[in-house]
Amino acid sequence: MRVAYFSTEYPPLVYGGLGVYVESISKALASLGQEISVFTWGKEGLKRHEVFEKVSAFRETPVPMRDGMEIFLSPEALAWGSGLDFLMDLLSYNQLAAADLLGEEPFDLCVAHDWLGLPGGMAVKRAGVSLIYHVHGLEIGRSDNPNPQLVALERKGALTADIVLTVSYAMKLQIVSMGVPEEKIRVCHHGVDAEFFNPERVDPAKLQALRDRYGFGEEDQIVLFLGRLEPVKGLVQLFSAMSEVVSRHPKAKLLVVGRGSLEDWAREEAKHLGFVTLVTDFIDPEEKMYHYALADLSVFPSLYEPFGIVALEAAAMGKPAVVGASGTSGLGEIVENPGQVKPTGVHVDGRSPEDIAWGINLALEDPERLKEWGRNARARVEQEFTLMKAAKRTLAIYEEAAASRS
Repeated sequence: MRVAYFSTEYPPLVYGGLGVYVESISKALASLGQEISVFTWGKEGLKRHEVFEKVSAFRETPVPMRDGMEIFLSPEALAWGSGLDFLMDLLSYNQLAAADLLGEEPFDLCVAHDWLGLPGGMAVKRAGVSLIYHVHGLEIGRSDNPNPQLVALERKGALTADIVLTVSYAMKLQIVSMGVPEEKIRVCHHGVDAEFFNPERVDPAKLQALRDRYGFGEEDQIVLFLGRLEPVKGLVQLFSAMSEVVSRHPKAKLLVVGRGSLEDWAREEAKHLGFVTLVTDFIDPEEKMYHYALADLSVFPSLYEPFGIVALEAAAMGKPAVVGASGTSGLGEIVENPGQVKPTGVHVDGRSPEDIAWGINLALEDPERLKEWGRNARARVEQEFTLMKAAKRTLAIYEEAAASRS
């Protein structure tokens, strides 16, 4: 199949899980013999067209159009304020991507990743190309005050697409709640490169060097948060919970790795608390793997999490996790609770510091059980969540969408 991706994120412009997913799944599909082209956001200094491991990347550099377009905009659009420049650039990117896609040899399918790629995706569907709207997250979940224009665009995109593909059953329920017919929605969990994220790859000397860099002792219990430093990730609640954890487990240390709008707040809180190590430097995948290896326990107390690739990476590294599983949460579909046959962690309410503290304390109170949960987590990844299994399931859905337009 010839498949086009519309994604605003693709290396080196990666800001979160979307970019990680698009890079990994496109390579996996290419290894299965599919022809994948990613039409992504461009930037000065990046090549217009490159090929990475058989995946073609076409970078579209937006052309500023606000001066000429602003007069046509509604009061609701003008209310975007400083965000209007982004909106105009985004529409320019979508126009360029759609035009370039239609100028290439015919594609069997276009996949629009999130609302950011929907305008272009709907344009190429009008021209006769099959369309999948791949929902990684929704405005009604991302924001406490959802933008009604984005909500309307996401609903229209879901109704327009041949198939809506999403990342968890929790997200499927949320999409159905928007009035989208259940029968057109498919669920495919993400996968992880379990050969790369593999505890057997860890060099003990390098791991010790990382431990020494942070000043952690051998008896310390390392609790790792890795992800965007944003309110929706439950970071404020986690910091609040850790005092109770340390009162029960004096050797517990919180290692926070990431960047985001809460960086300054987290830095000040870390100084005040004393048992928090904050890392805002960029870390490459190899360094990320070693940070998982350093941890005794991962914690991802998200308030809203459509899937949660970090929890999958941690599990591949044999690490149990405490995860926010209330509301819309794909994390609850990755991590098995203590009540399950083979537990891999603990479900908590990410909005409750008390519940987060309870979950972490429960996990840390029995080190041998914690290791067993980690072994279960690795086994679950190998059975259910490898990247190749995800790629094959994804390809079957792509073939279904392409056939629906033939």
